[in-house]
Amino acid sequence: MEAKKVVVDLQQLDLLEERIQRTVEILAGLRRERDTARAEAKELRERCDRLQAEQRRLEQEHQGARGLSEQLDLLKEERQAIRGRVGRLLEMMAELEENGAPARADH
Repeated sequence: MEAKKVVVDLQQLDLLEERIQRTVEILAGLRRERDTARAEAKELRERCDRLQAEQRRLEQEHQGARGLSEQLDLLKEERQAIRGRVGRLLEMMAELEENGAPARADH
């Protein structure tokens, strides 16, 4: 009976050893997955940081472009005002010529 008990105990030890080996393999796999996940998370954080920096740069460029657009609009308004004034001056000169007013030689 004692020999049978030793065989059963050895079988139980073998089963326990197999379970422990599987647990070690599972644990090693989980650690590899964890390390991979950490590396991916780090890469994603770095990518997110780069994208946020790019977004800030683009926002600054957009603000600069908006300022230039406003300046361009002002210049267009000034050009229209000058065109209007030149047009009125040309009309006045044409009227003077029609009325026979002598041309002035101030220079």
